[in-house]
Amino acid sequence: MRRLENTLRSRLERLEPLLGERASLAPDRARAPTPCELAELVTSGLGDEARLRAFTEGLCAIIEALVEDFPHNIFWDLDYPARCLWDAGGPREMETFARRVVALCRGFGVRSPLRFRYAHDFFFGYDWARWVLREPEQRSAIRPFDAAFLDYLEARQQELFALVASNDAKYSQLRGPEFRNPFGFSREPDEEARLHQALAREDLIPVKAWRLDGDPRWHLPFADLRTEAALRLRLSRGSSS
Repeated sequence: MRRLENTLRSRLERLEPLLGERASLAPDRARAPTPCELAELVTSGLGDEARLRAFTEGLCAIIEALVEDFPHNIFWDLDYPARCLWDAGGPREMETFARRVVALCRGFGVRSPLRFRYAHDFFFGYDWARWVLREPEQRSAIRPFDAAFLDYLEARQQELFALVASNDAKYSQLRGPEFRNPFGFSREPDEEARLHQALAREDLIPVKAWRLDGDPRWHLPFADLRTEAALRLRLSRGSSS
């Protein structure tokens, strides 16, 4: 079995200190894989040099964007997104895939006018499941990182930019260090971790990003179920937790 070349391995290893504790929602592990472990897991060291290099550069770009634009991100399960990157095709297709994911991180993250605190809704499939559930007959075959869904997210990003620019009641212009939270429950770090750990135990995460196949599911009202779980855990705004 061919392993990653030393130069590619070194590129990935340099990212490890940036990821903190690498918390995972997986039931069978306490930590998400390091970037190098993830690359070995996904590629098994197979593929020609051009594909391995494109995959490594794409994975590094995605992780770097997450670190920079979602510095408060808690859960670092990227097995499924990494597998989608590898399965995108040849080097050009992988480059395109990574570029689009990076651009979405830039547009939704803390350095943009949207200032969402976490990438959990994207990588664990809440955005995707809600979108599919609106028109299941047309969308049920579309996977969480397929081009059609990325098209939607890019268009939605522009819609949200316009709402923020107009100081919309729900998507208003933020001031100071505030993070955007359009949800009816707290998303402070401790509460965010408790909520999603509970959802993982109850098998209510739409995309199991800790699995290479992701096991994507859209058929349940995952967003509503998450809100209900937050209420059970007393994570609604203004309540004690």
